[in-house]
Amino acid sequence: MAKAERPLQIDIPGPTDGRPIWSRVGLVAAAGFVIGIAWPRLAGVHVGPHAPSDSRPTAEASVSASASAAPSQAPTAAPTGAGSVVAPTPAENPPSDTVAVGTGKIQRCFDKKGKKQESCGELQIDQLVVPKLKELSKCPAAIGLEGKLNIGFEVHFEKKEVHVTKGKKNSLPSSTVQGILQCAAKEMANLPLEEVPHKHTRYTLAYQLTFAKAGKPAEEPKPGANDGDDEKPAGQTTSETGVTGSAVVAWDTALLRKDPKDGDVVARLVRGTKVKLVGRQNDWYKVESGNKTGWVYRGSIGL
Repeated sequence: MAKAERPLQIDIPGPTDGRPIWSRVGLVAAAGFVIGIAWPRLAGVHVGPHAPSDSRPTAEASVSASASAAPSQAPTAAPTGAGSVVAPTPAENPPSDTVAVGTGKIQRCFDKKGKKQESCGELQIDQLVVPKLKELSKCPAAIGLEGKLNIGFEVHFEKKEVHVTKGKKNSLPSSTVQGILQCAAKEMANLPLEEVPHKHTRYTLAYQLTFAKAGKPAEEPKPGANDGDDEKPAGQTTSETGVTGSAVVAWDTALLRKDPKDGDVVARLVRGTKVKLVGRQNDWYKVESGNKTGWVYRGSIGL
């Protein structure tokens, strides 16, 4: 017996049948919010990377804090216990006025054949030797000393050599004299002898030095002071010549120096000041003004 077929039924949707079911949409949205947003935040789980701008304020704050804290940090002192090394504080250079140089003299002079000459005349070497001798204030063996030292030089122009010798009657300790002589030899090693006009080949010179402690300027030895050498000088170590007369300062200000050209300034003489002339060395005049004595350039006094 054949099975009866079910009749075909066709449903035609109405105008309202295609509308979404809003209740279901709301449930799906709520579930998505809980799973994607609310739950990771509550659980402290980071689902994705931070945005670049999230970390910038923290970095800037760290840099600013480090920079502001750096200046306020005090330097940490190095330990001074066993095994530590403490750098010594560098000592200041002693002032050059702790060494005063007396008037130099020529004791002997010799010609090319080695024959001693009766008269040696003048030798313009003070401008080279005296500044070098004042540099002995920095010699380690001379620092803190007080007393007199007679020092000699054998000057050989052909060989361009200067040998240092010790004079007689020195009041400095003998243990330090040798150290000073070694310093003097170094100072004279490269003396430009070619700049010194000379008549003879070899000269023996002598100077007297006075040493004083720092803070107490050394007194310049007086001309003719006893240096332990009774031999009559055979010449002078300078081209200074005696002059007489007077002059008037022609510049607005004339510098009165302790030594010609590069000497320390001892006074300033204004225009119209009258000075007494007592010596001359090339373009420099030795003058007296009141209780001051020094050197001025010839142009400053109209000469």
